[in-house]
Amino acid sequence: MFQKGYKQTKKQKEKIGRANSKKMKEYWANKRATKKQIKALIESTQRRKEKFGYVNSPKTREKLSEIQKNKWAKGEVTEKQRATLFKKGYDEKRVKTQFKDGHEVSEKTRLAVKKNRATQIFPKEDTKIEVKIQMFLKELGYEFFTHQHMNIKHSYQCDILIPALNLVVECDGDYWHKYPIGLEKDHIRTKELIEKGFKVLRLWEKEIKEMDVNDFKEKLRRGRD
Repeated sequence: MFQKGYKQTKKQKEKIGRANSKKMKEYWANKRATKKQIKALIESTQRRKEKFGYVNSPKTREKLSEIQKNKWAKGEVTEKQRATLFKKGYDEKRVKTQFKDGHEVSEKTRLAVKKNRATQIFPKEDTKIEVKIQMFLKELGYEFFTHQHMNIKHSYQCDILIPALNLVVECDGDYWHKYPIGLEKDHIRTKELIEKGFKVLRLWEKEIKEMDVNDFKEKLRRGRD
């Protein structure tokens, strides 16, 4: 173990670097890690070198990993460690001040967040039921937009907008949108869209899974009438 204040020579650092490089090549040759994992390991090693001037040997890292696994299994992992493991970050100052009584977000911050969320795509990937409806629309020859920001009081990004029909199509997951009752905010947004002059067609996950293109064509006809 290195004593406090100990500083490695340039020759020692180079020797450690060569040893680590050799180990990394072996690790990669044996296909024990992905490119992403290798890159993360290299970056982590570099940060440790810059901070402490040395890195732990593979054997030491294995021991530390085993200790951490045992702590996790016994529930001995701290909130700080959990935050690091899940890459959520940990800021002592933020944790202490985030939930202070009387804390309020400024109007400028609210507007900035609202503006940012208007152009941000949620979710990043379309759901299976959304993709199915998109395929039906392509088959029927309709031009459409996905995740279009709807400028209403309770603004949000709709699943599908068909400009030619002035129609918004929402593909509601049974669980997330509380089948068969529906969410309160969904009813509110539907009302606000209609008041803005849009037509709204809401489809449940259950019916989308069972429908074919002809079923959808009929739903579309009723939705635009």
